[in-house]
Amino acid sequence: MVNNEHGVSRIVHHKDYYLRGGDMTVLVENHLYRIHSYFFERESLFFRQKLLAGPSEDGEDRGSSDSNHYTLDDVKSEDFSRFLWVFYNPKYSLYEASLDVWLSILRLATRWGFNNVKELSVRELEKLEIECVDKISIYHEYSISKLYLIPSYVSVVKRDKPLTFTEGVKLGMETVLRVADARERARQRASESGIRTPSFDDFEDSDVEVLVREVFGLGPPPTPTGASTIPNGSNPSTIQLGQPPRKNNAAASRNGVNGPVNGSGSSRHDASPPVSNNNSTGSTGSTRNQTGGIHNLDREISPASAHSGRGGQQGQKGFARQ
Repeated sequence: MVNNEHGVSRIVHHKDYYLRGGDMTVLVENHLYRIHSYFFERESLFFRQKLLAGPSEDGEDRGSSDSNHYTLDDVKSEDFSRFLWVFYNPKYSLYEASLDVWLSILRLATRWGFNNVKELSVRELEKLEIECVDKISIYHEYSISKLYLIPSYVSVVKRDKPLTFTEGVKLGMETVLRVADARERARQRASESGIRTPSFDDFEDSDVEVLVREVFGLGPPPTPTGASTIPNGSNPSTIQLGQPPRKNNAAASRNGVNGPVNGSGSSRHDASPPVSNNNSTGSTGSTRNQTGGIHNLDREISPASAHSGRGGQQGQKGFARQ
């Protein structure tokens, strides 16, 4: 709320996230949030250091009251509300939101080192239809594995029109040069195979994917023989489907063990997205969704840790000949 007479924003309790049972008060812009420190201390080194900073000068624990709150600078209240929705979503792991919402969440998760939340964001982004150039730019910015981008790279390489100046600025010089290299290699191989006036419609996606993997240094696609891979060939490793590890027969007989059973998986559901305004992005519930194991933030998130759920990899086909 704003005091128009003096032009000063008045500090108010956030309508959704000033929780009666909260133990940490945070000021973001002109909104006070009363939330649970447990989630922040558990998942973020940034907040663990804040929470261990000790009491304020008057001896009162920091963040314990409205008058002794933590302040988060350079954060919008709308973005922080969207971020809190991950923890206080009342629909028990059912997430559905727009691209803008997930980008807000991804931005703060990356900034503060919430690895599980970052992985959740990637999984949900993989369910959305994102224009190829935009997706490449986003994933590069937040150090998300390039293996997710193989279909986007292929689409950009195969399209008839070259990259525009605006797209080039968005992608950066390195990516623009790699895309140009892949397009030139595709034309050269088509010419060598006897196609006089090749167009990119003459190329199979699987052949362009091989070029993309070479140019972007992503390695060859995993072999399908005797193994199961993540869809789109995006998993750098394979899961062997052969016999389970052998056990000592006597020990197995004593313990009644026949071998491990592999049957883990995940299911997808639909849920309503959070409202995008500052005062309506979430719920006052206190249910927290578990999003998986903790990983180091200084590595890229790979498809092995966040399945995209897309279709399988296409078969390998040769270049079409005239």
